Amino acid sequence: MPSAANYIQRAGRAGCRTDSTAFVLTFAQRRSHDLDHFREPWRMVDGKISAPYFTIENKKIVLRHIYATALASFWRECPELFGKVDNFFFYDEITGPELFEKYLSNKPAHLKSSLLRIVPGSLQEELNINNWGWVAGLFGDNGLVTQACSEIVSDVTGLEEQKQQHFDMNKNVDYLTRLIRTLKGKDLIGFLSSHNIIPKYGFPVDVVELKLFHHGEDAKKLQLERDLRIALSEYAPGSQVVAGGKLWTSRYIRRLPNKEWERYYYSICDQCQSYQSERAELAVKSTECNVCGSSPGRNQGTFIIPSYGFVASRENPGNPGEEKPEKTYSTRVYFSGKTASEDEHVNLRLESGVELKITTASRGRLAVINNAGYYCFLVCHSCGFAVLGSEKIPNSHENHLGKTCAGRLRNRYSLGHEFETDILKLYFFGYQNREKGFWHSLLYALLEGASSAMKIERQDLDGCLYPMPGSPLGTPALILFDDVPGGAGHVRRLAREDVFKKVLRASLNRLQRCECGGAEGNASCYGCLRHYRNQFCHDELNRGVVIRFLSNMLA
Repeated sequence: MPSAANYIQRAGRAGCRTDSTAFVLTFAQRRSHDLDHFREPWRMVDGKISAPYFTIENKKIVLRHIYATALASFWRECPELFGKVDNFFFYDEITGPELFEKYLSNKPAHLKSSLLRIVPGSLQEELNINNWGWVAGLFGDNGLVTQACSEIVSDVTGLEEQKQQHFDMNKNVDYLTRLIRTLKGKDLIGFLSSHNIIPKYGFPVDVVELKLFHHGEDAKKLQLERDLRIALSEYAPGSQVVAGGKLWTSRYIRRLPNKEWERYYYSICDQCQSYQSERAELAVKSTECNVCGSSPGRNQGTFIIPSYGFVASRENPGNPGEEKPEKTYSTRVYFSGKTASEDEHVNLRLESGVELKITTASRGRLAVINNAGYYCFLVCHSCGFAVLGSEKIPNSHENHLGKTCAGRLRNRYSLGHEFETDILKLYFFGYQNREKGFWHSLLYALLEGASSAMKIERQDLDGCLYPMPGSPLGTPALILFDDVPGGAGHVRRLAREDVFKKVLRASLNRLQRCECGGAEGNASCYGCLRHYRNQFCHDELNRGVVIRFLSNMLA
């Protein structure tokens, strides 16, 4: 469990039924997170649960509500442009974005009246509500609608050209036809939400379902849904889920008639961990990393975005045993280096000739990949049946309806999901450190410090390392990002000299208060650096090296 709040919520469900006595039994695995709480179980029960912190005067969130209000007003007058991506971006010679811009240029009075009513008074002048200055954020070279339109039109145009080339060479074009239909048939609300134009938290567009096509009564009562980032692991083919007192096994990546999975070619450099991706049908596979120039390692290939969810095996579900259900893990987040724009720059001079460059950016693109331990998944393109690449390939298989499928398991894929949010990029000029685990230790110390100093819920912040092009190998940038759909402006609040000094001090104080590792502090625990999400590097985290670094920098 990530926190005491999660444990208490789960345990509380045991008392919901009146026909039985509530009993909570927790199994601990032999890993650092579980063992740490096993040694001090009272922290799961009486741990401190902070009240949620939120300010209504959040420029980022308010702007999304302004854009949503404007779009709603526009669609009421032009309902034919609502519904699917095709209706708005491919409407006619004059597209939906062009008509929307023309609508706003007329400055409808009822829309202005609505905005003056809903926008906090302290932000009305800054966002220039009276003079319609906020419209500039939607159009122009860096406008959100302009960029979203450019992206979808570019993808569809490229696929149309490739389809024509295949047709001229008498190649099969069915797959490309289905993919184009998939892109144009996307839900418009979901598309605009994922591009940070309208509030994403109000529209849970990244939720997918594990469908249970089973004749039993247990299946009829269950609806299993997860956020896509979590489902990549918990619902991946071969993973097991306990629900309704039964053990269900995921077996299919769900397909829809006349639709196609979106696929991306990706690579993660073994040397510097840089991530890059491109739509698989349009990708030109690189022979070297675009950051450090080394040859691509084994962590590359093609990932499917399982947007339509998963389907469980038709076999009768088993009964949960003493062992934890199996699942494939996708525990790391990677930053692609892509952003819509870099906004604020702050240079903070520290001791020993070190300068910290702080940069904020909107729409930073990050990714979560599940490659099943580098084995990937063998997937049938006909029905979505999938097995782990490490398993024996069955001679035959059935589709989710129980009929024999003629498709073959010839395609090897990972599962992936890309998302956009606000980011804060930190780079320490004039300082190099190749000590194993130092940069991860510093990253998670700053995340804990930011959470403490700015009263931000720790679950709403996360981070990763990113190798800066041209920087010495082993000197990465630290990427802090809002772990909230689309971003909430949390990390943007840190981009001030006085605020970030406060974060540095809070980070140092937290590490100094901990007692793990003795006087030298060459260790880590859940009281200082460890977190539910950074289990991949627990053995590398070291509070001592960060204490010495921050003490010198703040001297």
